[in-house]
Amino acid sequence: MTRPAVASRRCAVVSTTVALAALTCATLVGCDRKPRFVPADADSIAVRSPDSIAFYVEDAREHWESADGAAAATLSARIVLDDLRLHDSQPLPQRSRNFLDSLGFAAEVVGESAIAAVNFFSRSDPSGGSWPYLYWRDEAGVHLQALEGSGLKLAGLTERRGSDRVPHAALLFTRGTPRGQQPVVFVWRQPAGIGGWKLIQSLGADSLGGVGTAEFVAPGANNVVLMARTYRNTPRFEECATCPHIYHVRRFHWTDDGLATFDEQIEDSPYRSFVQLIQALAVNDRELAATLVTDPSLLEAAIEYGWGESRGMWRMSPGTDERAQEIVFFRGNQEAYRVQFSRQGSGWGIEGFQPTTRSIE
Repeated sequence: MTRPAVASRRCAVVSTTVALAALTCATLVGCDRKPRFVPADADSIAVRSPDSIAFYVEDAREHWESADGAAAATLSARIVLDDLRLHDSQPLPQRSRNFLDSLGFAAEVVGESAIAAVNFFSRSDPSGGSWPYLYWRDEAGVHLQALEGSGLKLAGLTERRGSDRVPHAALLFTRGTPRGQQPVVFVWRQPAGIGGWKLIQSLGADSLGGVGTAEFVAPGANNVVLMARTYRNTPRFEECATCPHIYHVRRFHWTDDGLATFDEQIEDSPYRSFVQLIQALAVNDRELAATLVTDPSLLEAAIEYGWGESRGMWRMSPGTDERAQEIVFFRGNQEAYRVQFSRQGSGWGIEGFQPTTRSIE
């Protein structure tokens, strides 16, 4: 008498798996790693029983173990939704995190009380892909929406309501590059009547400044909610991922159209002053170069050494802090200079330098 029941359950599993696979396929069609609007799932708000959830957990676990990440993530996302609906009074991020930990499923979870983002990935292959989903609670219950963006790492979420009271949510991701982590931010809006969230803005390297870090901060003066500290390659200088860089600090505040740049500053450091001097000499801007040395004779000496000429890439000696008051710089394969710095106004000025050996390399 048990065989028909087992067969029936297997049929249900096959049917469910096929349906979920179809949903996964539809979600991933045309995937180009650029998140875009994906309609919210169309399933009912009916709540599955704990026993039923346990059955689907085993199915999802088998998919993770077989390296079928996309299908496993789709199943896992629905399982989390079912659990959240069974615990609809608990904060979504906390409940999602605790539930996934209890299952042994790997995921990044961020959010606030009534909204959470969950980015699923394989515990056995953390760099093999990721699948983000958005959960939110309203008067009708808890809902789920898939977000494209496989391969990105989820770092943060913040939300607000615009002047028209329409909800907005911003998600912070990072993307691995040969030069380091690159922050990426997507802003979503929930227009009335569409039953889900619509992507209205994406901020990548052009907006956030390249490689570095970013974080959401508690809204303060001028409603600033996002800060990014990033850098780009510096012309005439060789900079590895762990080398000193010239960092730009950008702050963004909420507007009805999404996030907008509020201000931008460049961090002062001895390294930055030296870079400015080399670049000023390269374009024969003596007026700017003169502001970067404490003695005019140093400018003439730098010109005599041909610091503005293209004789190879500049780089700092290994293990040097960009804020050190004495730094050894290499140029090309032969030259080396020991440079001293001192405070000059709000920045740093070059107060002396002399050729040195490269034995330190």
